[in-house]
Amino acid sequence: MASCFIIYKDGRCFSKRWSGYDEIIKIAIKELLLLDDGKELADWLELQIPILEKEIENDSCYGFYNERTNDFINRHLDTRSLTEENQNLFWKAIQNGRIRFINEGTAYSPLDFDYFERFYKMFELAENNEPPMEFNDWSKIANSCTEKNGPGWK
Repeated sequence: MASCFIIYKDGRCFSKRWSGYDEIIKIAIKELLLLDDGKELADWLELQIPILEKEIENDSCYGFYNERTNDFINRHLDTRSLTEENQNLFWKAIQNGRIRFINEGTAYSPLDFDYFERFYKMFELAENNEPPMEFNDWSKIANSCTEKNGPGWK
């Protein structure tokens, strides 16, 4: 059952199982740490997934109680809520991660590669301004985003 959501710039949604969501975020974190100016976003993304040894007990699949922030975190990332710079960093990290995933396979990530490719295909379609409803896990386009999440907002 779908329990996590990643919204792309065109409002399409990747909605799959929570464990895959966590692995995608881990790929982004690994790659952000290798990019100039990526550490601050990587640190914020770390707070969006549970520490398995500690916080997994409080995990309801769609979210978890984060002991580090004393807050309930939903597994929902609307990339449009990030600063423009952080959106670019996030997607650059995902592109770099895909290359490493292709080259290193399960040594790089335990995530099923086809799962990641479905996520990545949605990114490519959004970037190419393809109609979002033609490849979307929701039956509608996400409402416009007014939230401001992650570092960098003034």
